[in-house]
Amino acid sequence: MRIMHHIHQIITPTPFPTGPVNCYVIKDDPITLIDSGLKMDEALEGLRAGLAEIGLQFSDIRRLLITHSHLDHYGLMATVAAEGSPRVFAHPLEVHDLENPEGYAGDDHYSRRTEQFLLEMGLPLECLDSILMRHPVFQQMRDPITVTDTVGDGDRITFEHRQLLVIHCPGHSPGMINFYDASEQILLSGDNLLKHISPVPLIYLPRDASEPRTNSLAAYIDSITRLKTFDIASVLPGHGEIINNCNTIIDSIIEHHRLRKERVFEFLNGSPKTAYDVCCHLFPEISQVQIYLGMSEAVGHLDLLKAEGAVETEINDGKYYYHRVF
Repeated sequence: MRIMHHIHQIITPTPFPTGPVNCYVIKDDPITLIDSGLKMDEALEGLRAGLAEIGLQFSDIRRLLITHSHLDHYGLMATVAAEGSPRVFAHPLEVHDLENPEGYAGDDHYSRRTEQFLLEMGLPLECLDSILMRHPVFQQMRDPITVTDTVGDGDRITFEHRQLLVIHCPGHSPGMINFYDASEQILLSGDNLLKHISPVPLIYLPRDASEPRTNSLAAYIDSITRLKTFDIASVLPGHGEIINNCNTIIDSIIEHHRLRKERVFEFLNGSPKTAYDVCCHLFPEISQVQIYLGMSEAVGHLDLLKAEGAVETEINDGKYYYHRVF
C-alpha cells in the first residue's frame, strides 16, 4: 500500500497477539526496506508479493534498516540480504541479538543471569521454560543477520531526495530506533508507538554484569515524551493503523502507565509482595508464553515506585519483596 509517493507499506502476518507486522519500503535511491517480518512462509510470500506490486524484488533492496531486534521485525532480513548485497543498519545495543545464531538465548551466561533475576523477582521455577526468549519455536522464526552499519541518536540516513534522522528510543528494546523525515513530518516508529496497544518495555539486563539494570519503563516514558518535541504529522508504526494524532497517543500511554502504577501501589497495601505477585494481580489470566511480558510490566512499575521513594525492598529466601513506605 502506498503511504506517500515514495513510501510503501507491506503487511506481513504473524501468529502473535500484536498481529501483522508493517514493513516499509522507501522507493528512493538507494531503495530501502525498514523491518521485514518473521521467517515463516506466509510472511515471505507476503513480502515478495508486496515488493512485486511496486516493481521490486529482494535483489533491488540496497539498505535494510532494523528498528529493533525482536524477531517479528527482522526474521526475514537474512533471506532478503541473501539475494543481494544490502547494507544493514541497526543500533549497537541490538547487534548481539541480531547476529547471534541463537538470538536472545545465544549467551548462556546472560540467559542464566536473566533467569536468576526473574527467580529473585518471584517467578516460579516451572515458568522459566515458557519464557518467550527461550522458546525453541520462536527461534525458528528468525535467521541471524550481520549488521554492516551501526547508527545512533542524531545520525542521518541519506537518500537522493530526503534524509531520515535516527532517534534512539530505548524502552521496549534497549536499542530501539525510530526514523524521522522532517520534510514530510513522518515518523517510522517500529514498536515505539502503536495506536491501540501500549508497547511493553521489556526487562533487559546489561550485557556487562557490572553495570546497573536500566528501568525500561522509565526509559520508555522518557523516549515517547521526547517525541513530542518533533513536528510529527503521521506515525507509521510497526503494527496496526497509521497514527495521525501522535501527541494524543503519547499522552494516553503516559496516563495509562500512571494509572497502572497507582494500581500497583494500592496492591502493595498490606503484606510485602514479589514482582510475580504483582504480575498475577495485573494479569490474572496471563498465559505462560506471555509471562515475560507481564513480569516486565510488573518490574517496570515497581522500579518507578522505588525511584519515587514510595516502596522499598527486602530479601527473603532469595526473593525480593516490595512493601510501601507510606
